[in-house]
Amino acid sequence: MPIIFLIFFLGGCPAQQKKILIERIVPTRTGAGIKLSGPAVVESIFVRHGDQMVFQRKIGEKRESLLVDFNWEKGESYTFDIKTGDTTLSKKTIPFEKPLPFELGKDDLGKPGGGVEIAEIDKWSKKLYEDLDVSAQNRIGVAGFDQTVRVYDIRGRLIWRHKIPAGVARCVKFSASGDYLLAGEASPEGNIYSFWSATGKLCWKYATAKDLGTSKTTYYGHQPKVCSIAIVGERVYVGATMTREDYLADRDRKVKYWPKKGIIYAFELKTGRLLWRFPATGLLDTAPLRVSVDAHGQYLVFGGWGGSANGRVRQRYPENTLYLLNAANGELLWSYFVPPAGKYGFGSASIGSGCNISPNGKYVACCSMDGRLFLFDIRGCAEKKIPRLIYEKAVSMPLSVSGIPIYAYGGKVFVDNEGGVLLTIGRTYIAPAGKGLAKAPDVKHPRENSLIKLDRDGTISWIWPARGPIETPCLSRDGRYLVVSMCHNYITRSKDMAGIYCFDLKRPGGGPNKLLWFYKMEGIGIAGATGKKRYPRTCRLRRRGD
Repeated sequence: MPIIFLIFFLGGCPAQQKKILIERIVPTRTGAGIKLSGPAVVESIFVRHGDQMVFQRKIGEKRESLLVDFNWEKGESYTFDIKTGDTTLSKKTIPFEKPLPFELGKDDLGKPGGGVEIAEIDKWSKKLYEDLDVSAQNRIGVAGFDQTVRVYDIRGRLIWRHKIPAGVARCVKFSASGDYLLAGEASPEGNIYSFWSATGKLCWKYATAKDLGTSKTTYYGHQPKVCSIAIVGERVYVGATMTREDYLADRDRKVKYWPKKGIIYAFELKTGRLLWRFPATGLLDTAPLRVSVDAHGQYLVFGGWGGSANGRVRQRYPENTLYLLNAANGELLWSYFVPPAGKYGFGSASIGSGCNISPNGKYVACCSMDGRLFLFDIRGCAEKKIPRLIYEKAVSMPLSVSGIPIYAYGGKVFVDNEGGVLLTIGRTYIAPAGKGLAKAPDVKHPRENSLIKLDRDGTISWIWPARGPIETPCLSRDGRYLVVSMCHNYITRSKDMAGIYCFDLKRPGGGPNKLLWFYKMEGIGIAGATGKKRYPRTCRLRRRGD
């Protein structure tokens, strides 16, 4: 089952030579996308509104898809003339009503290796964790499960690729200038790579296995892996971890659990020189799945994930804790302990990927796995070294259904410069107190698979109930557009909702009013990223078939 790589224009909202036609014209947020029925040498393009010329440009390239930028008006039609050398193609549109997605290119990536399972709709996990990022020059970086890091141009043409020796590519991130692409892997070495993004030349690499150790297993999940990369200015911040399988004695039986090792790094962007690591000596005994750094490079925040066997293993760095570091030197400024919801059998409550710091460095938000949201004001925390909690809110707490406790997993978090929080809530699971009562939940939690916006005081301003799990939500740099990919729903055993959803967060009204468009996929949505320039693009990975 191949992985499909797609590039879209984020609209916010053709024996005998075949005759080339204008196949379709799609209104986008800043103009229109044009799809020809086949490749043709396009000399120039003109767009008219009645007798008025609203756009004209010389192209001089062989193209099959084109983008034009102009301000169209709702309810108006436009005439497109495309000169292709020996002829001029002309087409008048139906009235433009709303922005739509326009596909610019796609590519078939390689098949996953290492015995990775296919994403069956009756399974809880998709088993795939590709990652994407878009540079300031609109290059697209892809980390693939086929042991390959790739870079494409905005038309989907492959610029270069790098095959890693073993394991899988795990994450990618461009520097702010777009000159460097940082990539992390899960492998026996657990390398982080720095490439010159234009050519793929390797600038430097660092093996996290030197600190985390390595594993003889060929399973990528139990090898050292780079989980998260953040780049601010001339510094690269990395979270890395390694998981292994072990057993605990529980009365007269052994219980399987997964101990963790973790570490946070700061590197110099251009040289790879190690600036600091946290902890300075030893390792975390939990996994830092996500590191978040403010735009000024003052603070770094991460949360623990796993390693305590639901609270039965005592940890030096507890998984149910939020940690705030001085991003300049790695000093721990404060930590905040999240008490578990013991009523439902939770002995611990991981944070994992559910943490974020506002761009201006004033607020930190985190969500525990049991659906509680915490917002902190971190102004002045460097001096006081005491967390200042603004509110704690049970956005999606566990509940009992027919005597079986269920909960919806706390997901990704974004906090803006005013303290507003955007939160995703994930799948429904059986709480620890329900272990043995059922193999899987028969009903979904009311807040399952939701997108939720909260104001600074914790008031929920709107909710968008999704019909499937939201994967890797990605927010545009200006905070206006949110794009999420959606995979299959294992409870309803369906994937008809799988695809890409684009929201304009500035539109008035509730969550459904903010949805600009939906692009249905043949397979499931896995990962994505938005562009950094004025005209944002979005890229998506999908898994074809089931």
